[in-house]
Amino acid sequence: MKGTWMALVAASLALAQQPSVEDTLKRGLAALEAGRNAEAAQLCEQVVTREYTSYSGHFCLGLALYRQGDLKGARFEFTQLTLLAPDRFEGWFNLGVTLDRLGVSAEAAQALSKAIEVGEKAGVAPADLRTSYLGLAKAQRDQKQYDAAATTLVGALKKFENDQEITFLLADSLYRANRPLDALPHLYTLLNQNRGNVSAVGLVADIFVGQGLPERAVTELDRSIAAVQDAKVKAQLVYKKASLLSGKAQQDALTEATRLDPRLWTAQYDLGRVRYQNGDFKGALEAFQAAYGQMPDEPRVALALALTHDRLGQFAEAGRFAALAAKSASGAEKAEALFVQGKAAYFQQRYDSAEEVLLQAVQLKADRGAAWFYLGRSQFALKKYEAAIGSLERAQALEPTGDTAANLGAAYLAANRYSDAERLLNQAVALNPRDAVAWYNLGIALQALSRNAEARRAFQQAVNLGYEPARQFLR
Repeated sequence: MKGTWMALVAASLALAQQPSVEDTLKRGLAALEAGRNAEAAQLCEQVVTREYTSYSGHFCLGLALYRQGDLKGARFEFTQLTLLAPDRFEGWFNLGVTLDRLGVSAEAAQALSKAIEVGEKAGVAPADLRTSYLGLAKAQRDQKQYDAAATTLVGALKKFENDQEITFLLADSLYRANRPLDALPHLYTLLNQNRGNVSAVGLVADIFVGQGLPERAVTELDRSIAAVQDAKVKAQLVYKKASLLSGKAQQDALTEATRLDPRLWTAQYDLGRVRYQNGDFKGALEAFQAAYGQMPDEPRVALALALTHDRLGQFAEAGRFAALAAKSASGAEKAEALFVQGKAAYFQQRYDSAEEVLLQAVQLKADRGAAWFYLGRSQFALKKYEAAIGSLERAQALEPTGDTAANLGAAYLAANRYSDAERLLNQAVALNPRDAVAWYNLGIALQALSRNAEARRAFQQAVNLGYEPARQFLR
């Protein structure tokens, strides 16, 4: 919804009769008009203190407080207006605006409904009434009361015929109220006026998909694509069409959308995701870089770049973008960013940093085996063997692999837990018989357990796989 309705209505302010109060109010209004809101608030507060029934004083103070961001104070003052003059439009409307800003949607709806009622009786300007209807519909939609919003917008459309914003919000409210077929006539009204209305044709497409008619959805988008000339509008339509396609057709549509409008970052981002999923990491990197050029503060884009650099083995860049993503991401995305950042630090041999970041990652998402794995490897490199054992045991329990078993076996070995080491290293070589280092470590564990013949066979296997340090134990 456009933000125009949020502007506060200017009231016809009646000045107080007492000269001293009148002078103070004049100075307050002048300060308000000049944008000196703090001064206006101070002066108008003096007015209401001396003459509490001054409608103009409360209005001036409410406006000044609102503009300074003191919404609670503004709410109080506008509430006073509704008590002083319950039949005046300005108080109810501005109270509704303020309540909406405070996130109190139910109360905002009540105030704006009252503003419409008294405004229609008083014959206020059509523009003010329109913003009241839009504000009421927004408050209802914020509460997910879509049927009520539709009823409000039907009333608005009777007064403001052919209003495109009201028409679309009505259609969208009907759609969200599970009345998609009721929404279609309003959407086609908009498309008959402007075939390039991206929001309208996009919602039409969603309705046809919901009705099990995806081909019809694509046809409607193709009609709009063919009708519009503006490259940026066409790009948005092609991008919407891409969301209904799959495979090569989807990738081709996303490529076309980015060609039509290289600044459409969402298309660049989705193109990167498709390429990434197809294993084209260099192509994905190019698309993600283009998206980042438009939206450097979007954590999803920074994370996508981090993941792609990680897959390309470019750990310095992976760590840099992961750190950027971690600063603004939350939840699962933040955990993923911290994981990539910690992994990158590990491969750059910055083990202290890796441990610090990966500890944060597993605190956020404790069921990620790979995060525990690299945490354990970092702790092992720092010679924190007991900590490494704990982390690698978690990794092996969550995502058992030969590599994790080999690292956990090495950690047991470093902690002189030879029986545990032998058990895990046997698992490791069973899962990955070509792991020469695991064979070597198995030999060390067996030798420590005085199982020399078995140890010699393990050392021989390590040598056969090219691990020369094992040869010294065969002499």
